[in-house]
Amino acid sequence: MTTIVSALNRVARQVSVSLPSSWVTSTETRHAEIRDDFLIETAEDILDRVDLPSPISSTTTITGTGVEAYTLPSDFRRLHRGRLAVYESSLDRGVWPVTSDAEWTALVDSGVGAERYYKITGYEGNFSISFYAHPSTDIVVHYVTKNWMISSGGAAGSMFTADDDILLLPNRIVEAGIVWRWRERKGLPFMDKYNEYELLMTRHTNDLRVRRTIGFGARRVARWQDNIPAEIPDV
Repeated sequence: MTTIVSALNRVARQVSVSLPSSWVTSTETRHAEIRDDFLIETAEDILDRVDLPSPISSTTTITGTGVEAYTLPSDFRRLHRGRLAVYESSLDRGVWPVTSDAEWTALVDSGVGAERYYKITGYEGNFSISFYAHPSTDIVVHYVTKNWMISSGGAAGSMFTADDDILLLPNRIVEAGIVWRWRERKGLPFMDKYNEYELLMTRHTNDLRVRRTIGFGARRVARWQDNIPAEIPDV
């Protein structure tokens, strides 16, 4: 596994910056820019764009108690972008997103419909998820955490604090992302490294999305779970 220090050392050599005695404690502007600006910007960009697997991604199960809103874990950054990022575990059936405040208000005010919907609200470290109709069963939420490093003791986090901290993100992508940001900020040619960064991002994203399976001509069958409403009204 790659330490953050190892990645930053390779970045420093590519941008002709001398290595500090310690990346954690250095106060030189050039080192602080790489450590506190470009590293963080790159890590956050990757987390925003790619649904990386555990330990960067995680799952939480919400036990429905019939109320509307539930608190999400403190390490929540965003939901996975897959169709079943949020689903009812009892039926393995998706819950559908609402992103518009106006649409959510109209939905709640109308009080009609048998499908299950959700809406994410809040800010970093204090996100919550609301449901319509109010669940009384378990709902599973797949999400990307804000964590992109892990300490030698196994504690995941989003801050670089020790020389032996381990980078959880793909190191080549991180290094290319820092280098092009450095060059661009300094007014230097950067498009070659930017293109490398985007190519690596695209390749990694595609590798995560593609199912590498062998087909033998079987037809794709519609999931019965998706055709049943979340609640069947009394008649």
